[in-house]
Amino acid sequence: MDIPATTWSITSDMLVFGLLTGLAYAILAAGIVLVYRATKVINLAHGEIGAFGAVLLAKMVLDWHWNFWLALAATLVCGAAIGAVVEMGVIRRLAKAPRLILLVATLGVGQLVFLGRVLLPEMENYGSFPSPLDREANVGGVVLSSPHFMMLAFVPAVIVGLTVFLTRTPFGLAVRASADNPDRAKLAGVPVMRVSTTVWAISGALAVLTVALLNPMTGAVVGLPTASVGPGLLVHALAAALVGGLTSMPRAMMGGLAVGLIETVMVSNGAPTGSPELVLFLAILVLTLLRRPGMGGGTDGLGITVKTPPIPSAMRNVWWVRRSGLIGAVVAVAVAALLPLVFTTSADQYMFTRVLIFALVGLSVTVLAGWAGQLTLGQFGFVGIGALVATQLASNGVPFLAAVAQGAVAGGLAAFVVGLPALRVEGPFLAVTTLAFAVACQSWLYGQGIFGAGPTYTFPAQRLFGLDLSSERTFYLLTLAIVVVCAAAVVRLRRTGAGISMIAVRDNDRAASSFAVAPVGAKLSAFVFAGALAGLAGGLYAAAAGQYGLASATSPAIFGPEQSTLIISMVVIGGLGRVSGSILGAIYLIGLPAVLGDSFSVSLATSGIGVLVLILFLPGGLTQLGLTARSAILSHLARGRAAVPDPVRPPIETLPRPEPVLVTDPAAPAIAVTGVNVSFGGRVALKDASLTVARGEVVGVIGANGAGKSTLMNVISGFVRPQSGRIEIGGVDVTSFAPHQRAALGMGRVFQDARLFGDLTVHETVRVALEARDRSEFVPSLLALPGGRARERRKNADADSYIDFLGLGRYAHSLTSELSTGTRRIVEMCCLLAQGADVLMLDEPTGGVAQKESEAFGPLIKSIQRELSATVVIIEHDMPLTMSISDRMYCYSAGQLIAEGAPEVVRDNPDVVAAYLGTDRRAIERSDSLIIAGGSA
Repeated sequence: MDIPATTWSITSDMLVFGLLTGLAYAILAAGIVLVYRATKVINLAHGEIGAFGAVLLAKMVLDWHWNFWLALAATLVCGAAIGAVVEMGVIRRLAKAPRLILLVATLGVGQLVFLGRVLLPEMENYGSFPSPLDREANVGGVVLSSPHFMMLAFVPAVIVGLTVFLTRTPFGLAVRASADNPDRAKLAGVPVMRVSTTVWAISGALAVLTVALLNPMTGAVVGLPTASVGPGLLVHALAAALVGGLTSMPRAMMGGLAVGLIETVMVSNGAPTGSPELVLFLAILVLTLLRRPGMGGGTDGLGITVKTPPIPSAMRNVWWVRRSGLIGAVVAVAVAALLPLVFTTSADQYMFTRVLIFALVGLSVTVLAGWAGQLTLGQFGFVGIGALVATQLASNGVPFLAAVAQGAVAGGLAAFVVGLPALRVEGPFLAVTTLAFAVACQSWLYGQGIFGAGPTYTFPAQRLFGLDLSSERTFYLLTLAIVVVCAAAVVRLRRTGAGISMIAVRDNDRAASSFAVAPVGAKLSAFVFAGALAGLAGGLYAAAAGQYGLASATSPAIFGPEQSTLIISMVVIGGLGRVSGSILGAIYLIGLPAVLGDSFSVSLATSGIGVLVLILFLPGGLTQLGLTARSAILSHLARGRAAVPDPVRPPIETLPRPEPVLVTDPAAPAIAVTGVNVSFGGRVALKDASLTVARGEVVGVIGANGAGKSTLMNVISGFVRPQSGRIEIGGVDVTSFAPHQRAALGMGRVFQDARLFGDLTVHETVRVALEARDRSEFVPSLLALPGGRARERRKNADADSYIDFLGLGRYAHSLTSELSTGTRRIVEMCCLLAQGADVLMLDEPTGGVAQKESEAFGPLIKSIQRELSATVVIIEHDMPLTMSISDRMYCYSAGQLIAEGAPEVVRDNPDVVAAYLGTDRRAIERSDSLIIAGGSA
């Protein structure tokens, strides 16, 4: 069959072998889906577990002469045992760790299993990988043999069985519950740990079956070294899993069949080398674009793990303690600058240059993964682009600095193209996209003529300001200067509103959106900047090497996907989210083997096994170890010293006044909601809902749990898109506006959970709120331009004023995650003040607060309303509080409005009494001593 508009054709053998290849991808995808569905982790050890079991199977059949089916059953049990041990020994221990830490841990597990495979007894009999059936069949001119029959028999049966198991059994329901919310699942009686262990055991057995089916298909020879499931094969399986949204087994199977068929047709018709990987990357981009952007309340758990221990109060004002970071940095740079005087050989100095370049790539991952919370598995793809662009430009006579700078620009542009689609959705899609990008770069992009003729490239000798850059010492010192400048810029960025906003989006994108921070914009800025840093590192790498090749038969390609996973391990070892972590990680993984040699102990310490041990016992990395040591030393020095009291600042009488939000129609209501309908999976949440709030009015919304109150507020705020209806703010139709766009119009929001941003201090949290009215631009913040510095100083002073106004000064430098719920609620009120919002949406602002504390919130809310001249919509189950501050009230039941009017009228409405309040007046009014609006208790 000919393909229209092409010279290609599809034959029966292409169809058969394409579908068989697709089945191989499908069963590999099934293992990935199974673990991700249960733990939200991409298991990079899946292939190694399978390879271990497959080698053991071959040993049992060929050397020990076991029956194949008995040996297969035994190895499946072995794979299940390995999976269970991994879960109990690693995954369970790191259950509360960020997903990036778990991902790196699976890399370490893979290398540990690989070591176990190497230690197995050597094969005595060499030959083809065993397959049990000694028969062939001719189907449409295509000869099918035992491996094909095995694939056809097992893969559909396994996927159908897993699908039924996960969707139709109580255990499958428990798996989904454990993955979605482990804490609630525990409260519901779900044995979360046992469920997780069982899933990993099934995954281990499935991994063994996968490789046992794949090896005969690929013609693997027992006894010869074979590669395990590397990035190239993994990205095919991930693409298939992505078709199923990493949750659906049947769709993953269909995706695997499609990938296998397309690849086989392209290769059989003589498609250019690497073009199947390019098509796969483009398909993943399309799949990502087709997914609806989500606002899930945070990223996939990629939080900073390095915590700074508090400095004893007696030592806070000691000058060298206050400047210990700067002093440490100066000492480190001085020592680095003196290294060429001690290590005088060119090889040593080149090795130090490599450490610096890897540290620079690590900085890019620190910004992207540590701050923005975006997991990348293809960062070295941007390094390769930067290297090749700089090499090509330098070969055409472009000066060194210009060539390297344009390499950085190329890395940033590539990051923009790759990141824009993937950043629209949450979860692992960026990781999958970047891995596919790295594989496509290695297989296709690097071989394009735009980069010159390969596979070997030469960066011509350069001079800079009269200095000969071919000298290893000179180039090392130049690289050191560039890395110091970049590190200083990154440190500076972290202290600005732009850097703080990245972490805010990572920790809680809903709250960040409510402060007018655009989540996609913040993530994309981080991604482009990280790509530019990686491109800059690539240009330096090419210049340092002078001559380099893109592939090696004995080691991973210098810009290949394997290097990207090495970088991830490196920053985790050093300390995720810290600039020092990138440098310490590079010294540990790159410098240590070069200085101490490739001894067994050094190789073990710097391998995935050593990384795994470090993660298990020191999840904060080497930086955390240094900070802990510093804390211990300072605590020892503080003994006998008098504690220094916190400075007392005078009370704030007047607050900084925000610029008023421009109102298009002053006569229009502050909020007007008409005809809103919302359904979730067939369940009606709101039906023809309406709400009108005049300017300066306080409106309470009450109703039972599930009545649709929070859904209504989410619709008004932009976090839920209604199926129909209209929402206006100040006369502006905002139905199609994103949450951050509505916040820019003056809408502030308080959420039920009071989570805010766990890795930001109170002062930094208020700084995020100030972004709503005085946004920090990325480039001025990064480069410390005069306008940017003045803006940051002003916002720091404003944040202090708002914090002092509400008496939060003692908590200013405490992480919000360390505060009580009541204090976090006051921080939320402080943020509303700082934001300068004139429409306040308060969703249970006293939720989680003790009764005595909640009684103080009514006056606080009224004072903030007066300060901002604001309109307030409040959802609250505390009836005395709601009635005491509300001008009017709405009551919803089952998604429909059942009453509206003055507080007393709504309270006494028979429908409201029946649907929500009940008849016990003491329960309604909380106590006999409270005075509420319209009368006494």
